[in-house]
Amino acid sequence: MSGTSFRSTQQRISSRPIGEIAPAPPPKAFEALLDEYAPFGPVPLIPEVSAFQGRVLLELWDAAERLAGQTLPPPYWGYPWPAGIALGRCLLDQPELVRGKRVLDLGTGGGVVAFAALRAGAAEVIANDWDPWALLTARLAAERQGLSITTLEGELTRGEGGAEVDEYDVVLCSDLSYDRAVAPFIHAFLSAASARGALVLAADAERAYFDSTGYRLLLSTRVPTPRDLEGAEERWARVYLLEPPSP
Repeated sequence: MSGTSFRSTQQRISSRPIGEIAPAPPPKAFEALLDEYAPFGPVPLIPEVSAFQGRVLLELWDAAERLAGQTLPPPYWGYPWPAGIALGRCLLDQPELVRGKRVLDLGTGGGVVAFAALRAGAAEVIANDWDPWALLTARLAAERQGLSITTLEGELTRGEGGAEVDEYDVVLCSDLSYDRAVAPFIHAFLSAASARGALVLAADAERAYFDSTGYRLLLSTRVPTPRDLEGAEERWARVYLLEPPSP
């Protein structure tokens, strides 16, 4: 890990322009970028799956912007997030949660939770994200380990993507409650999925706006994290099951 500190990383993030989402880059060029700045390998605590894992956030971000030829949002698709790691561990330890089922991974990022669901025996996993760079990252990682995911672009919590919550047996969500404006939409989407009969599992790693009301805790664990990304060597991550509404 580079000596880049969390404070200096955050200072540079706050001082640089945050660009717009760009179309996904050419796969071969992007794969080469990932191999250089986010080496592919087993994920901490869930070695059953592998993913691209950024070494230094700012270096990965700079490389992505050079490839895109424009400013971009931070490359959070280049990291396995701690709540996703915990949720992946939960699925692999309790495969009956997803075995034989059609699963939606909301906000898949680099795809870690989607891969764990497939390893646990899910019949189909739809990996959703609003960022096409994330979906390409997930597809490349899936191909490298012989997994097949279906990707779906759009902010489903805002009605994009053309998907209905009753299309899925299981809905998975991890580390998405970090924005005050977005969190209520996520909560509403998950509640609607549960009300229509889906099993809803949500994971959180000490994010500011996660509301555990109505959820039952399934797992609590410490997960190692990159210091320049999280400001700490590890975070507590918790996995919850949304209790179905009373009849």
